[in-house]
Amino acid sequence: MNPINGLKTILHRVGFAMRESGQALERVGCRLQGVYSFEEKLNRHATVLPMRHNVPSLDKTSWVAPSGMVSGSVTLGENSSVWYGAIVRGDFQPVVVGSNSNIQDAAYVGATSEFSGPVTIGDNVSVGHGAVLKGCTVGDNVLIGMNSIISEHAEIQSGAVIAAGSYVEEGTTVPSGEVWAGSPAKKLRDVRAGEAEYLKSLPGRYTELAGEHKGIMKVLKMKQAEYFA
Repeated sequence: MNPINGLKTILHRVGFAMRESGQALERVGCRLQGVYSFEEKLNRHATVLPMRHNVPSLDKTSWVAPSGMVSGSVTLGENSSVWYGAIVRGDFQPVVVGSNSNIQDAAYVGATSEFSGPVTIGDNVSVGHGAVLKGCTVGDNVLIGMNSIISEHAEIQSGAVIAAGSYVEEGTTVPSGEVWAGSPAKKLRDVRAGEAEYLKSLPGRYTELAGEHKGIMKVLKMKQAEYFA
């Protein structure tokens, strides 16, 4: 065997053995740590990020999930929440979110360029999972369905519903109290009385749930601090 190839083979096998040993130690360490085995001691993810000399303004009762992010000129109102994987970006234009509103998991809210308008979201608004809101205006008591897209300069008036997976074209106005669906979105029907009450109650559920998640994170941090003290 060529001496160089032999040396490469030896190094490869030694490296493999070291990796296997490291993985075994990792598994043993996780078992010893128990409940803390999946709790990161160091998390480099920043939930609140200044951008272009603008710092987000968050009400003390609002909540941003550990994997969520708000950046730049963003204002979060009382009891509003930004959930896991959701992004609210105020780097190009300001974003204002009213009270008791929720930006659900993996949603995106913000402007896409300097030419987009600001984003204004009213009170008691639910922005569904995976929805995208770009440079638009949303009134009070609105439900934006999951994976829907609201384009620049669109206006969703108070009490309206955008069905899941819908695409609201640029500059469109969705009148108050109407349900819109499709791609491009069109009026489907008027909001029913029972649905209107649901729109008012839904954000409150997310406010309560956000409080529970906030409390859990505090307890985990306290327990972790005690464990490593």
